[in-house]
Amino acid sequence: MTGYLIQTAATIAAVFGLFAAMLKRNGQKPALAAAALPVCTALALILAKVFYVLLLQLDYILEWGEWEVFLEFEPKRLCFVGGAAGVWLGIRAAAALMKQPPRKALDAFAAPGALLIAGIRLGEAHLGKLGAGSLLEGGILARAPFAVTDSWGDKYLAVFVLEALAALVIAVCAWRMKEERDGIRFEKTVFALALCQIMLENLRNQAMKWGFVYVEQILCAIILMALMLLACGRKQGGWKRFLPALWLLLCMGGIVGEEFARQKGSSEILADFSYVLMVLILAVMGWLYAGAIRKERQT
Repeated sequence: MTGYLIQTAATIAAVFGLFAAMLKRNGQKPALAAAALPVCTALALILAKVFYVLLLQLDYILEWGEWEVFLEFEPKRLCFVGGAAGVWLGIRAAAALMKQPPRKALDAFAAPGALLIAGIRLGEAHLGKLGAGSLLEGGILARAPFAVTDSWGDKYLAVFVLEALAALVIAVCAWRMKEERDGIRFEKTVFALALCQIMLENLRNQAMKWGFVYVEQILCAIILMALMLLACGRKQGGWKRFLPALWLLLCMGGIVGEEFARQKGSSEILADFSYVLMVLILAVMGWLYAGAIRKERQT
């Protein structure tokens, strides 16, 4: 746990230093990063805890009045998406405080924010099997850094490494991305992160769940739909401009059906094929969003 806290603190310090450099490069006040740091940290912790409690532990409060659940800040009792939402709100609050354009500030934070996720995910190496997936029998994934070994010598898929790699690739893409308008770099980065996490969250053994439903998958799907609706709403035209959002919703329904079939099925072949199907559906969802962004640019 100590190693996790040290690595997380170092990651936050480095990322907000990079954020200051990005702000300066974009012609904004680098001091915004210093102002945002404590606000983002506080809001991230608060919302990560509040999301977790409201989504998984509300009955403890309503039935037993156990308000002390709000004081449990172990990483396994925090919602990652809630923490990310806290950072987003912190950037916007700091920008408003310093009278800086919030969308431009968020664009400057896009690449550093993805690096922040990568660093925090890698820190899960200090948390045992929290970021681990299924038991590995052998193969290339059964070796470091793609596997974690427990005290019995069993190897498990290091999902946190895959999450960090995905965030790192997205950070590079965000760094190289051309901005058509303020806010688009951040929106594209968030969409890519949420899209990848739908698949990666599914690989985790320990996760926020309602039965077999992964809660953070649902939260990521809500983010994807919100961003798609924003992109469609900015286009000209009638109701047909929202057709990509409808297709996105149908794709989400396909993932729900695939998940139900995989969880209820007993065939290993069906389980493996279901992941291939999920990747294909997620690729279509990304293609739909890219198309909506292109059409928005043309209007």
